Amino acid sequence: MNCPKCGSPIEPAATFCTNCGTHLTNLPPQKPANAIPKEYKPIGAWGYVGWNFLFAIPIVGFILLIVFSFSNSNINRRNYARSFWCALLLAIVITVVLYIIAAATGSLDELARAMQELSNSL
Repeated sequence: MNCPKCGSPIEPAATFCTNCGTHLTNLPPQKPANAIPKEYKPIGAWGYVGWNFLFAIPIVGFILLIVFSFSNSNINRRNYARSFWCALLLAIVITVVLYIIAAATGSLDELARAMQELSNSL
């Protein structure tokens, strides 16, 4: 703990500052110097796994993903929700590119014929 007037270190149970003599008994409690604000609270490894499963739920996850992407209550959760959007967009782009390549090379026609033959044989 430090003196609020001069900033010198003081004992937690001290009533006066040994450096400047400030009376310390009626001061409000101070937060520890290494305290992390609530909005920057870190998310543990299993927390990310849980959020990943939650965001993967079709309708509920999509709604929560939108809400958490704009929420300022926890910056780490907001950033993870935004990174989930980036991963989702990347997966969509890769799927579309692969579909275009498959259509251009004729692989889709072969797959459709194979599926037709399979359904006819059943």
